Amino acid sequence: MPSALLPESFVTRRLRAERMSQTHLPFLTAMHADAALMATMGGTRDATASRRYVEHNLLHWAEHGYGMYVLTERDSGALAGRAGLKLALADGIERVEVAYAFTPACWGRGYASETTRALLALGFEHLPVDVLCAVAIQANAASMRVMEKCGMRWIETTGEGEARKLRYEIRRRQWQALADEAGPIGANMRS
Repeated sequence: MPSALLPESFVTRRLRAERMSQTHLPFLTAMHADAALMATMGGTRDATASRRYVEHNLLHWAEHGYGMYVLTERDSGALAGRAGLKLALADGIERVEVAYAFTPACWGRGYASETTRALLALGFEHLPVDVLCAVAIQANAASMRVMEKCGMRWIETTGEGEARKLRYEIRRRQWQALADEAGPIGANMRS
């Protein structure tokens, strides 16, 4: 079991991220039951699937030293969503993927971009990777805009019809150039 490579928690300007735990199951079950939210993530999940999701993510943290967080608004304390870095296998290739989902009440506030920038910084600063990626279904234009705003570029499209997925990525040197241009990206985070 590796020690944690990423912090147990971090903050951005408006959000607090806490390592996913069993205590987050009721919130995640509610998220997974929300048809609007899950429309771009393969459909709703029942309570059993949500429990398996949390168990899988707890195991991911234990095995890899990084994983998913649950996000709250710093000002109100309201639960906002989940996000993190996860090891994903696609076409026989393991990649570290940025993942995020927010409750519909939080859409359009810039939280996804804020969180993605923080996760890219954490990933490149703490993980031995040269590339970080993210995936969205083709119908999720908002998620594609987030990835592009954060410096990620479209690499490939897989699947067919409504299941078409677009994979974006950013290389360490590209992220570093953006970080140098913008100043310290991770300066607004603390663990």
